[in-house]
Amino acid sequence: MGAFTLDAQPRERLGKGGARTTRRGHMVPVVVYGQKHETLHLSVKAHDLEMALAKHARKIELQADGKTLSCLIRDIQRHPVSEEVLHVDFLVVTPDQKISTDLPVRLLGNPVGVKQGGQLRRLMAKVKVSCQVSALPDFFDIDVNDLEAGRNLLVKDLHTDTIRLLNPDHVAVVQITKARVK
Repeated sequence: MGAFTLDAQPRERLGKGGARTTRRGHMVPVVVYGQKHETLHLSVKAHDLEMALAKHARKIELQADGKTLSCLIRDIQRHPVSEEVLHVDFLVVTPDQKISTDLPVRLLGNPVGVKQGGQLRRLMAKVKVSCQVSALPDFFDIDVNDLEAGRNLLVKDLHTDTIRLLNPDHVAVVQITKARVK
């Protein structure tokens, strides 16, 4: 998936009061930072940001003051009850820059073990990866079609050319448990 584009406006007021005022205007306060880049305090429309998050966008293009900044979402702060986005940190990146981040795991296919009566268990929701920004996918896809009952996939079983997994090799990512006999 390509980058999601968000329009951003500079924030005049900083701190708690300024953030509350920004949120009352249906905007979300954001901070943009990176190597060799000055820190910017901006705001984006809450609805547009929620749309980007709903589509699991990893790469965000921020348009502010006539400039376009290629960014990755570094941190999201949410309200503990309503889960409304309160604040977002963006990291400015270049396509050839190498980064480490967490990728959500997406399971593809119907395992043989489930057809035999087993149950599919996802043991890791995210994997830690290292790669260039240009090679960063939105998800880490795992094909589970050949997984039989009583078997599991370990991190060492997952192979990619452009992405290096940083999780320990012995950790199970997906498991098919055998059906119990009654």
